[in-house]
Amino acid sequence: MTLLSRDAERTQLDGALAACMRGDTGIVLVEGAVGCGKSALLRHCADAAQRHGAATVRAAYPDCATDLATAVGVVPERTPVVVCLDDIDQADAASLGRLTAWVRTTSHTTRAGGLLLVLTAADAPSRDAGLDTELLKHPAYTRIRVGLLDRPATAALVREHTGAPVARAVADGLHRISGGNPLLLRALLSEPGHVPEPGGPFSRAVLTCLERCGSAAPRLARALAALGDSATPERVASVLRMTPTGATHTLTALRATGLALGDRLRHAATAAAVLDGMDPAEREELHRRVARVLHASRAEAAVIADSLRACGGIGDSDESGDSGSCGSFGGSGSDWVVPVLREAAQQAMAVDEPERAAACLQLAHASCATDTDEPARGEIMLQLAALTWRLSPAAAEQHLEEPLAALRAGRLGAATAGHLARLLVAQGRIEEGAEALSRTTGTDALRELFALPPGGSHPTPPGGAHLSACAALWTHPGHQDDAKDAERFLDGAPAAQGTHEALAQAVRTLLHTDQPRRAAEWCRRLQEQAARHRTPGLRAMYGTLHAEALLRLGDLAGAEREATTAIRAVAGRGGHFRSAPVAVLVMALTNMGRYDDAARHLEPLVPERTLATVHALPLLRARGQYFLATHRAEAALGEFLDLGRLARRWDLDRPRQHPWRTDAAEALLRLGRHQEATALITEQLALPDATGARLRGVALRLRAATEMPRERTRLLTRAVAELRGSGDRLELARALADLGRGFQTLGEGTRAGSVVRRAWGLAADCGAAPLCEKILPGQDPGTPGSARGTVGVDRTGRLSESERKVAALASAGYTNREIAAELFISTSTVEQHLTRIYRKLHISRRRDLPLDLEFDTCESAPLRS
Repeated sequence: MTLLSRDAERTQLDGALAACMRGDTGIVLVEGAVGCGKSALLRHCADAAQRHGAATVRAAYPDCATDLATAVGVVPERTPVVVCLDDIDQADAASLGRLTAWVRTTSHTTRAGGLLLVLTAADAPSRDAGLDTELLKHPAYTRIRVGLLDRPATAALVREHTGAPVARAVADGLHRISGGNPLLLRALLSEPGHVPEPGGPFSRAVLTCLERCGSAAPRLARALAALGDSATPERVASVLRMTPTGATHTLTALRATGLALGDRLRHAATAAAVLDGMDPAEREELHRRVARVLHASRAEAAVIADSLRACGGIGDSDESGDSGSCGSFGGSGSDWVVPVLREAAQQAMAVDEPERAAACLQLAHASCATDTDEPARGEIMLQLAALTWRLSPAAAEQHLEEPLAALRAGRLGAATAGHLARLLVAQGRIEEGAEALSRTTGTDALRELFALPPGGSHPTPPGGAHLSACAALWTHPGHQDDAKDAERFLDGAPAAQGTHEALAQAVRTLLHTDQPRRAAEWCRRLQEQAARHRTPGLRAMYGTLHAEALLRLGDLAGAEREATTAIRAVAGRGGHFRSAPVAVLVMALTNMGRYDDAARHLEPLVPERTLATVHALPLLRARGQYFLATHRAEAALGEFLDLGRLARRWDLDRPRQHPWRTDAAEALLRLGRHQEATALITEQLALPDATGARLRGVALRLRAATEMPRERTRLLTRAVAELRGSGDRLELARALADLGRGFQTLGEGTRAGSVVRRAWGLAADCGAAPLCEKILPGQDPGTPGSARGTVGVDRTGRLSESERKVAALASAGYTNREIAAELFISTSTVEQHLTRIYRKLHISRRRDLPLDLEFDTCESAPLRS
């Protein structure tokens, strides 16, 4: 074997061997840390002696049965003798005594053939002093010190092992792990990919080195591994109940082997090997001792928490009989454990480590005594629920069960009840949130809830209106400046631990005020921020809102994509929240005509508990739309009416948010119950919240189905005008399709054909295959985005406001005279506008006008009763 970087040591051995061959007597001690190549030098000397004709006597180490004088005595007097004794530091006391006596004898006698005694020993502070004294007194004694390999020598050894040059970065990395210890380095090179694996060659080599470094070395290494970067000689000594001087002495031996660097173990793989080699119970007890020492020495809470988590906490039973475990740092006691863990959780959240924070809070909860610390347990569970929702909505729901039970048993304080109410409402549990809110005193809890909406425009409800207070988080404020307030809030509020609920409500406000494009843009931004963190719950929440915005825009494929991604983000841990993205997905699939796919997502969602949260509402609507599309109008009506009952029960009956009346009206129309449908539509439009282009457009479209042809066409024309400003292309396509059929009924075939083709093109662009088939049976909608009737949509920004109004009415089938009357301008002005519009959009006829110009063409006229 090649002895890399040992030229000087080899030269010294060769010189001693040459002297022996000339008849001289000599002793060589090869000394150094464990694993540094002492045995390899010894083998080199023995092999060289045999090649030169010398007799060799070898032993792993001398024992009581070995009589060196006898072994040497049988060799002819004129034959040189080389005695090779390896690992004398491992010899027992009797063997060392015999060896010491023989060394003393050789210093007074000579052999004609020469004698060379070569010994190897690891650094051992407890080695027999008598032997050292005799070696030093011997006139031909030579001591050879073997150390760790430097970086170039490490690279050379790696090159010898691999048979090829090695990149400097690779060699440096191997040196960083092994410290230049040849034994550790060779073990590391035998690992797959040169990466240490638990229980692999490197781990075994580490444990071997520790065993050979003396009895104190394994204990010291374990303490260093458990302390990690917080290790100091004083802390190590306190953990091991030894003096700092003794700890420093043993630490020096670990540094010599390359296992330690400074006051710490050199590498995480070394620490893992040390801890993995321990009995689990002993390892837990070590971490308990370390936690106490770290706390007593005022270490950071996060550092102490790591040790507490490693041992599973410190209970009252751990305190007895261990008051000295903290050594010079003071006494023990476990009353500090819970505060430390809670502080560590806050620190983990500050650096965006939610999993670590959750683990700290879970242990803090487990460390609270159930009989005396129930208030603290409740507060911790609330903290854990607030945090865990970002990781697992299902787990967050479970975390609120204990404090909710304590509330109902009268064991939860008013302040804690207010916090519980906030979290229950954030999870969509409106009634339970109102129950918790009713247990609070004063208005502090209400203020906490009402601090969330953007713009702060929700008034505090009168006393006792707890349900309304809780419902406020899931509704838009209901003022004309809602959208502006939401935009300002989104633009100024950071996406942080305490703002996500308010940000989500602001996005919902944009959705409910006919701003789906802005909602989608904000969702994209918020999703990008959430993607940079390990927060699947937040990614799913913003993804669901994004999917809903795309659905409102008629982008069915996009809605399917975002909803599917949201579902996958919380796979197996979505809880009741999972109903929200599933509802959007089902609605998208239903509108695309993929009924089997939609049914598969609806099948498992029937537990009664699902109906206890606001996420049941979109799910009920999705089920109703699916039943309606698959010709089960009676079943659809039942779903919509159930939605209405829940919405009223939870004070969430807002038509712009949950238009269950028009949904039910559509089902009633399918059933031929026109009078009931008209009553529901009229009821909806009479509500204070019944504003907005989309809401009115859908109501006008459905109301038209109950009227005579001439009035039907008039209502549908206004429905189209309303829906153009709502951003909902799918509803616009439905209204255009009905308008085209209305024109056809009136005998206006040319006008009808133009509008129908536009309706079909818009439906095709949305990917709504069933609607396309209903409008023009047998026509292939092709690839979404390539439909006819959308020429120049990206160029409409070139039009002035007046031109956009004219273009919108013209594309809806209005004649020039009707446009002039609608906009209070002359017919010639309309013609001039159209000429400029055609030129700007590079089109030559009415039918090529874009379908989704967005503006309010005129004030909405009241419906005829």
